[in-house]
This record gives sequence, structure tokens and C-alpha cells, in this order.
Amino acid sequence: MRLCLLIVIVTVWCTPAFAQLLPKETSSSDVLINEGVNALQRNDLTEAKSKFLKAIELNPKNATAYIYLGIIEDRSGDFKSAESRFAAAVRADPHSPSAHNNHGASLLKLGRTKEAATEFVTSLNIDSNQPNALVNLAQLRLTSGSTPELNEALGLFEHAFKLKPDAETARALVVVSLRLGQRETAANYYRQYTTFVTQPGDQVFSAASRAELGAALLENELTAEAILELTAALNAESSNVETIVRLGKAHLAANNIPMAGRVLEGAVARGIDNAPIYALLASVYEKSGHMEHAIPAMRLAIQKDPQSEQYRFSYGMLLISALAPDAAVIRLKEALELFPNSSHLWLALGIAHFKGGRNDEAAKSLTRSIELDSKYAPAYVYLGMTYVETGQYKTAVQAYEHALAINGKLGIVNFLIADVMLKQTDADNVVVEANLMKAVKSDPKFAPARLGLGKLYLRTSRLAEAATEFENVIALDPNLAEAYYQLGLTYRRLKRSDESRALLEKFKQLTESQKEQALKDRKDIMNRLANTLF
Repeated sequence: MRLCLLIVIVTVWCTPAFAQLLPKETSSSDVLINEGVNALQRNDLTEAKSKFLKAIELNPKNATAYIYLGIIEDRSGDFKSAESRFAAAVRADPHSPSAHNNHGASLLKLGRTKEAATEFVTSLNIDSNQPNALVNLAQLRLTSGSTPELNEALGLFEHAFKLKPDAETARALVVVSLRLGQRETAANYYRQYTTFVTQPGDQVFSAASRAELGAALLENELTAEAILELTAALNAESSNVETIVRLGKAHLAANNIPMAGRVLEGAVARGIDNAPIYALLASVYEKSGHMEHAIPAMRLAIQKDPQSEQYRFSYGMLLISALAPDAAVIRLKEALELFPNSSHLWLALGIAHFKGGRNDEAAKSLTRSIELDSKYAPAYVYLGMTYVETGQYKTAVQAYEHALAINGKLGIVNFLIADVMLKQTDADNVVVEANLMKAVKSDPKFAPARLGLGKLYLRTSRLAEAATEFENVIALDPNLAEAYYQLGLTYRRLKRSDESRALLEKFKQLTESQKEQALKDRKDIMNRLANTLF
């Protein structure tokens, strides 16, 4: 997803330094300019303008007087007149970098961006060490969005920052780096940016500006940086729902579920009972294993926004996760009365039927989902799973292959294909291995794929390779009982009898303890859900 964060162009007028006390040989026009500057500092624009006009009468080539007149016109909101004054300054002194920069800034306010860019380039050709001109040209390059111009903008901002480090330029460097996909560079500049915005009482940027940058950082998976920025935004504007939700998501991305809960629950405690907050809070409760809180939170989200198809879908999936597929069927059918052509809701209904053991109903719902959206890969995957349950292995593989045709990067589907093929006595081991290798490559930490690969190697008597895979599986998931069993069998065939016996004993212990734990977990879930209104 392309980063949409923009930087507001702020042009800074370059005003020539002017002495308050002039030497005796100073010209009359210079004296008038000095008097005009004094009036300008007093905010007496009428007197200042009069002095600068008189200075031009005495010296029509006095570029400084034209620049100050342009600034006065700009302050008055007469941008067209301001542009003509700055243009006159350029004609009066074509070698003045400040005249060209100011003329470029005035052209920019009139929307004449190409001419403005030309003026900034000219100004920098005369003097390349002007922070204002560098920033102005960089801003223009940034708005184009092309990679070459973004790279040029980055270089210009870097030069400006070296000359004059400030918060605005540091922020711009973070933004450009993100737009270029340079996460490490963005993180480095963000650290420099924070030195300008972490002082007590510092209000360099608005809450909206900080929230916008936080969202961009989160989108680019700079989670720690996003949390800092979004927290600052929320401290400045504690009732902003979008910022609250983003900060909650950032903490979830950092796998800090308790903190995500505190952010969202804190908002509710402050009276901010908004649908997106309840919806995310339901996800937090689900992840923390508190289904008895997750379900009411999702119901509240729907009450706040009953026309949200996404919330209805999430509620159905939540009920399925809570081992209440029949309740999910009821709620999803209600949702489909509102959204009869939602492929997502038909998918969820199919999953609910599948979890409830109703494979025929599941297949009908999933087929309807595919009819509504033929490119909806998850529906093909679950349809394949219903075929597996009814022993239609070849049809299942065809459904999985449809999903891969839509999205070839679904490693889990490669695993499912291999898993189905391993159930068949006439399976092509070469094809099975190829699918398992793709699954492992897609996610090297996906233990079931490595377990399947090890079982294939064991079946084909590639014992050393099988042992390696089973050892990898145990390293990934020390509580996966089958891995100990398969490795024990492998060691037995490798004549490593003592190790084999130890592994098989470990398998027995894990199996017994996990059966007991499963019963306890299920009993606990049922007790918690007993008082939950579905």
C-alpha cells in the first residue's frame, strides 16, 4: 500500500540582513530601507511600504526594496501583487539567490509549480547552501511521487538538515524515506526528529500531524516509532477515535496485548463508546483468551454501527473461534438478510457449518461465496477442506489449486495439497515434496509443513533428512507431541535405540498431559461462555 502522507509546503521568505546603524557613506535609498525594516518590525505595514517605495524611486535597481514590498503584499494576502514585486527583484538583481527563492515561493502560492521549481533551481545554482531554497525545491520534488524525484528530494532535505537542523526538515526526511521504502533510513531520521519534539511542553507539530506520521510509521512496520508518535498525538488530543484505534493496533503489532487493552479500555472509561474501539477491543480480548469479554464487545460494535458488514463478519468468525458455530450460523444468517451478496459473509457461514460438522451446508455456502466473487481465494481453501472431510481428495486438490491460481504465495495451501496427497497411497512423492518445500520456504517457522516433510522423508527412507526435519520441528514447537513420536521412530531405524526410547516416552507424557489440558480448557471455555449473550 502506497504511503499517502504528504508534507504541507511552507515557504519561508528570505529577507536580506540589514543593519540598524548604517555608515555615513550609505546611500539615501539604503537609509529608507533601514527605516522601512524598522517599521516592518513594528508591524506598521503602511509606513514600511511607503519607505520601500521611496527607496525604489531613488534606486529602481534596489532588489532588497522589492523583496520587502513582496513580503508586505504577501502578508496582506495579495499573492499576485507579491509575485510581481519578487519578479521585479529578480530583474533588478538576477544574481541574488534570495530574490529567486522568494520569487519561486510566490509562484508556488499561485500554483505555478514548474516556474517555481525553475526559480528554486536558479537560486541554488547561485548559492547551494540555502536551507530555505533547498527545502522549497525538495517539497516540490516530493509532491511528484516518482522515485527519481523522491531521491532528489531526500538529497535536498539532507543538505538542508546539515545546514540548519530543525524539526520540520527532520520530519520531512522521515516521510521521504518511508515513501522510498527505506525503513532503516526512516528509523534513523525519526530518532533525530524526536530530539526536537520530546522536550516538555513542546508543541512543534499538531496532534493531527503527529497522528498522520504515526499511521505512516505503523504502515511501514516501524512499530516502536509508531507507538511513540501516536502516543504523543493521543496525549495532545485524547478523544480522537482514529488515533486511539491506531495506537491500539500499534501495540497489537508489537505483541503488547495488555497495553493495547489499556489504551482501548481507557478510551471507553473516558466515555468514548465508539464502534471501531469496541471492534478492536473484541480482537484484543480474543487474543488474550477472554472470549467472555470479546463477544459482548463485538456486539457493542454492531449496536453502534449496525450497517457494518465487516463487524458482522468479524462477529461470526469470533463465535466460530469461541467454539460456538451454531450461534455463528444464526448471527451470520441475520447478517446475510442485510447483505445477501456479501461473499465474505457467505464464507463465514460456510466455515461455521464446516466447524459444526455440516459439510454439505458448508459446501453450499462456500460455493455461493465463490459465485459472488470468483477471485476469493479463502472460499476455495475452505471448500477444499470440506471435500477432504468427505473423502473427495482429488476434488479437494483442485479447489486448493484454484486458490493458488488466484494467489500463488499462499504457502499454507501448498501444505494442504501435500497433506491431502499424503493421505493417498498412489501419491506422487515428488509433487508432495515440491509443495512442502514451497510451504516451508513461504514460512520457515511453520512447524506442520516441516513435520509433513519429515514424514515424507521417513516414508521414502531418507532417514537422516527426516531426523533433521523432526529436530527442527521440536525446536520450533517443543510441545508438538507427534514430532517426538516421529523422531523416535526415525531414531529407531537409525539404530539409536536409547534416544528413540526417550523420545517415545516424551511423546507419551505429552499426549497424556495435553489430553488433560484440553479437557480443562474446554471446560473453562464452556463455563465462561455459559453467561455470555450470543
